Amino acid sequence: MATSADKILAIARAQIGTKATDIKKCKYNTWYYGGVVSGSGYDWCVTFVQWVFNEAGARSLLYTKTANCGVQAKAFQDRKRLVTSGFKKGDVVFFHWSDEPSVMVPGTYVSDHVGIIEKVNSDGTITTIEGNTGSTYNGEVLRRVRSLSVVSCAGRPDYTGSSEDISEDMPQMLYRVRASGRWFSEVSDLSDYAGVIGKPITDVALKATAGSVRYRVHIKGGKWLPYVTGYDISEPKNGYAGDNRAIDAVEIYYYTPANIVRQQGYLKAKYRVSPVSGGYWSWQYDNETSNGQDGYAGVFGKTIDRLQVTLTK
Repeated sequence: MATSADKILAIARAQIGTKATDIKKCKYNTWYYGGVVSGSGYDWCVTFVQWVFNEAGARSLLYTKTANCGVQAKAFQDRKRLVTSGFKKGDVVFFHWSDEPSVMVPGTYVSDHVGIIEKVNSDGTITTIEGNTGSTYNGEVLRRVRSLSVVSCAGRPDYTGSSEDISEDMPQMLYRVRASGRWFSEVSDLSDYAGVIGKPITDVALKATAGSVRYRVHIKGGKWLPYVTGYDISEPKNGYAGDNRAIDAVEIYYYTPANIVRQQGYLKAKYRVSPVSGGYWSWQYDNETSNGQDGYAGVFGKTIDRLQVTLTK
């Protein structure tokens, strides 16, 4: 069965926020090299892309096994699937940080970095998902907005026969929290976190752009409050979870609608919280209790100050 651009992007989105440690040590390099590696020579933007396509069962759409941007771009060019304009969602996009012409891939600049296009924006930029990017030394997986001025070219995987042009977009999670008596700005997926370091969260409001969500919060020193399904900070009964008291745990469950199931498969909420002024605890998936999960995110008795939520398979 053909792989769609949306399937590739769903897998990539689920990785947003993943960071490498100990000089480029990450699961994408471990998968690619067949064992744990680390060192400044193990940049992993290409191995991230290779891992994503492998997870989709579509490694053949990259036409080569490589950890090198230039080699990957040449593989697309050799099959006449390299473009320098008219970029689309699902393209594997190559960036150049200098204007040095490429000898390996004639007609392009030397490729220094790679990502996957999530969206082509009306202002002439592209939104991408990239590995080995960000301000941290070892890199992480992030959603970026890039100017076309740094795009060298893009490889176009052969999604022939897929439903990418008519498939449903991956739903996003939208959420916000209240702390110190104030509702803070809405956050989308893992583009940021909801909350302020050091300020205990008292209320949570969230929704999905498609499908429905059931969620509740646990009051520190108290009990679980009733489940809610709405998203309206002016409606305390079912518009948000909380009663303006500090909370220490959150439970979220996502219901996948039929049209998304047909295109993406069943999805689940992936979420985590942090204790006040502390580091994040482990990811929780829906209300699962397998693999060491508690069925909720948080620790009873430990007030939380940050929340992150997205959807994944």
